[in-house]
Amino acid sequence: MTGFRPRHLSVSAVALYVTCPAQYRRRYVEKLVTPINPAMFFGSTFHAALEAEHRGQDSEAVLMTEWNKRQAMLDAANLGVMPSKTHALALLDEYKARGLGGKLGVPERKFVRRLPMANVPVPVLGYVDLSIPERRRFREFKTTSGSSWTREKAQAERQLHVYGWDYSQTYHHRAECAEYVIFSTVAPTVEVLEVVPSPDGLRAFETEVEAVWAGIVKGEYPPCGECEMCKPPAERPTNGPTVTWND
Repeated sequence: MTGFRPRHLSVSAVALYVTCPAQYRRRYVEKLVTPINPAMFFGSTFHAALEAEHRGQDSEAVLMTEWNKRQAMLDAANLGVMPSKTHALALLDEYKARGLGGKLGVPERKFVRRLPMANVPVPVLGYVDLSIPERRRFREFKTTSGSSWTREKAQAERQLHVYGWDYSQTYHHRAECAEYVIFSTVAPTVEVLEVVPSPDGLRAFETEVEAVWAGIVKGEYPPCGECEMCKPPAERPTNGPTVTWND
């Protein structure tokens, strides 16, 4: 497909193109659906509860409602949910017990902002999980079943530096730090990693955006040859309900 131009980019879209241009084409150009899986289910449902918590709502009630509403999609495909609803509630309790909960800041803040560069004509769109200008910081939520999230990994995230740049543009002061809150889906533990956005990180993202935009303009979407979607059809997963992408 030639002539495709997205109305905006995002950190996740750029990362997807860098990882596998063919997957980018499938998701953003052809707008094909993708099977939902238990990890996606848990992450989106738990995120809804955290958003409710910081809006001063009953986060446990929201978690239960969202869980029951979305579980029907997995039930229809005979897919189980791991971890359980009990585990999700225990994580939420631990989050509150550590003094991280309560009505606070601006949850799920959307931004659409042009990067300070002239050769990419579309803005970057993002959603900051929790902006806390009164504390000069913002917060991102991550769920994981492993131990890959370290302070070094969080510091290297392009999202950190792009969101830090937007934070400074929005609130007219620099974010002193960002909190990456890591929720384990194995044990009900919560870890907070404090990292600092940097101009160098933003410049590295700008370099990636330039290369990605050039590839999009040329209509270059080669398969990476390594991911699930680039494997032969017989090896691709086919089960599971599908969801559409709004990013």
